[in-house]
Amino acid sequence: MSCCGRRKVMRICWINTTARNENFEPLYAKLNEMVRPVLHPETELDFRFLPQGGDFLRSLYAEHLNSVLVVEAALQAEAEGFDAVFIGCWNDPLWEAREVLGIPVGSVSEQSMLAALTLGRRFAVVTVSEKTTVAIERDLRAYGLADRAIVRPVRAITPESDAAMLLGTVDAETARAEIVPRFDAVARECVRDGAEVVLIGCTFYSPLLRAAGYTEVAGTGVPVVDAATVALKYTEAMGQIALSTGLVKSNRLALRAPAAANLARARRSLGLIGD
Repeated sequence: MSCCGRRKVMRICWINTTARNENFEPLYAKLNEMVRPVLHPETELDFRFLPQGGDFLRSLYAEHLNSVLVVEAALQAEAEGFDAVFIGCWNDPLWEAREVLGIPVGSVSEQSMLAALTLGRRFAVVTVSEKTTVAIERDLRAYGLADRAIVRPVRAITPESDAAMLLGTVDAETARAEIVPRFDAVARECVRDGAEVVLIGCTFYSPLLRAAGYTEVAGTGVPVVDAATVALKYTEAMGQIALSTGLVKSNRLALRAPAAANLARARRSLGLIGD
C-alpha cells in the first residue's frame, strides 16, 4: 500500500527457463489465459524468456548451466523495477536468486509445495519424466518438507512427456482423452500410498490439465493442484507483503547478498556483464 492507502500496482516478472519457441505459441497463449485471472486486476505480469538457453532440463548438469542465465534474468528484472520475480519451472535456482535479489522471488516448486501443506496432511508430485523426479525430490528435501510428503513423493508418467504431447494438451478434448489418464494413473498410486493432495509437477501441464477439467483424482476427494497458477498467486502475495511491510527475506547466512563489488567481479569474470 502507498502512504495514502492506495494499492500500488505491482509488477511481477515471470521468467521462463528456456528461450522462446515459436512452435509453442499456442501453449504460451493458453498459459496466459489460465494464470492471469487469479491475479489482482491491476497486477502487471510480464512473461520473459531467456535470450539463449539449453532448452533441456532433464539433466542435473544442464540445469546447473541454465540456472546462471535464470538468475541473470532475475537480476535484470529487479534492475528494471519489478516488485517480484517468479521462476516458471520446477527446476529452479530459487535460493541462488533469493540470495542476490532484494525483491521477493517465488518458484513453482516451493510455493506450490507450501500451498499443499494448507490443503492436506501429505502430498505428492506427479511429473513428466523419471529424470525430473530427481531434481524435484532434491528440492523437496532441501525445503525441509519430506515429512509432509508420501514415501516416493515424486513420480513420473509413462511414457514420459515430449513436445508433441505437451502441445496436444492445449486442446482440452485431447487432454481429457489422452493426457489426463496418464497423470491420473500415477495420481491414483499416490493416493493409495497416502497422498491427500497431488501437485502437477510441470509448469505448463498444470494449467493445461486444469483447463481440461482435471482438478481432482476422481472419486477420492484428493485435489489435483495447478501448481503454476497457485504458486504465481502466492508469489503475488509475497510481493504485496514486501510492498506493504518491507518484509522480503532474512539478510543473515544463506540469503545474505554478497557485497555488490564482489558479485560484479564474479559476473564480469564470466563475461555476464561488461566492464
